[in-house]
Amino acid sequence: MTDPRETLATEHSGPRGGRERRRYLAVFESASSRVVPLPESGEVFVGRGDEVGVRVRDAKVSRKHVSLALEPERVVLTDLGSQNGTFVNGQRVHGQRMLVSGDSIELGHTCLVLHTSGSEPASTAAPSAREAIDLDGVQVILADSSMLALYALIRRLAPVSLPVLIHGETGTGKELAARALHHFSPRCTARFVAINCAALPEALIESELFGHRRGAFTGATHDKPGLLESASGGSVFLDEIGELPLGTQAKLLRALDTGRVVPVGAVDEHAIDVRVIAATHRNLEHEVGAGRFRQDLYYRLAGATLWLPPLRDRPGELRLIADGMLSRARARLGLPPLSLSEPARRALAAHHWPGNVRELGNVIEFLAATHDGPVIDAESVAARLRSTAPAAAALAPATTPDASAAGFRPLDDELRDLEQKRIVEALAATGGNQTRAAELIGMPLRTFVTKLERHGLKGPKRG
Repeated sequence: MTDPRETLATEHSGPRGGRERRRYLAVFESASSRVVPLPESGEVFVGRGDEVGVRVRDAKVSRKHVSLALEPERVVLTDLGSQNGTFVNGQRVHGQRMLVSGDSIELGHTCLVLHTSGSEPASTAAPSAREAIDLDGVQVILADSSMLALYALIRRLAPVSLPVLIHGETGTGKELAARALHHFSPRCTARFVAINCAALPEALIESELFGHRRGAFTGATHDKPGLLESASGGSVFLDEIGELPLGTQAKLLRALDTGRVVPVGAVDEHAIDVRVIAATHRNLEHEVGAGRFRQDLYYRLAGATLWLPPLRDRPGELRLIADGMLSRARARLGLPPLSLSEPARRALAAHHWPGNVRELGNVIEFLAATHDGPVIDAESVAARLRSTAPAAAALAPATTPDASAAGFRPLDDELRDLEQKRIVEALAATGGNQTRAAELIGMPLRTFVTKLERHGLKGPKRG
């Protein structure tokens, strides 16, 4: 499976702050979605055959179904005489069809959506095709072709208890996708339990997941069921699954395989019945290769895979999401309605949004609280985006380094060195107190201790 973070990592800021465009296809099949990068120029074939560039597993798709002629400024689709036809945005293609970013290509039961990452949206107008979903009081607005296809796939996957692994950048809405899987499933009347694996304290992580018996450790004054047991009959969302320690991964695998958990300090097993949905922003296949994630657990979790596109590649939804956020924020503050001017919308659409919907929410909340109204202008938006630029830059996708260029190193190596340096500096500044050092650099304590071991740093005991 192509990792979407690798696919989009080549998108970067140009010398004048613009973004180079990168094309890719979001492919939605029977039980998965994935990303396929496209070259800047040339011809790519799509079909069931072994010789095509984009291979799909759909009996209704011909061996060579369509071709995509790729040029720097345009993409042209050609139907290659397929028996079941090719449809773009619901209309059958006879011969050739020019494509633009966001176009939905239907081949049999398969949907492919063209994205030109970093392209300027043709319009800030609200798209005509949209869907609103109420997930137990949380409104989800869908207008992008990939998101509409994704939630159609979610509806197909929801009735079965197949485990699902969700990929996507931070802030793209992975938990909402997990809630939708629960909402549309027969388990919807039972509990949905979300667990942030990166936020669980290392010393208590197994107790939180599997429960504990009274007296199992200092402070365990009573029996406590774990989160997996408390969600029995419902769904469990394991967010940032890649952050779990290897020992806990082994125990989680056994619990999922047997449907039973053993609380800390107990010898008896408790039955559980949960649908597992996991999410990560990491490439778990790489983590498996590096020995940081169990291969057997990876295959256990990836019964189906979903990928969420970043907000910068969903310009059609940005207007709707921003309007909804602004309306709700003003209502919470007890202030009169406020709207975004068209230049303000264009300023939002031009931003890269490395923090995705979460970053957009912070910007809108600030504007809602500080703007007198009745209309937010482009300068107000630009000023706020400039003020958050240093933090946003840290979240931006990394550029692909050129190993042949003098003076350059793989970015992962540089980030690893910087991480190690900051950890050492934080420990020195706090006199070796790991708890305070972790707080100083904004890192969860368990992650901090794990990275100490990974970098071979023998720090003092935690404070």
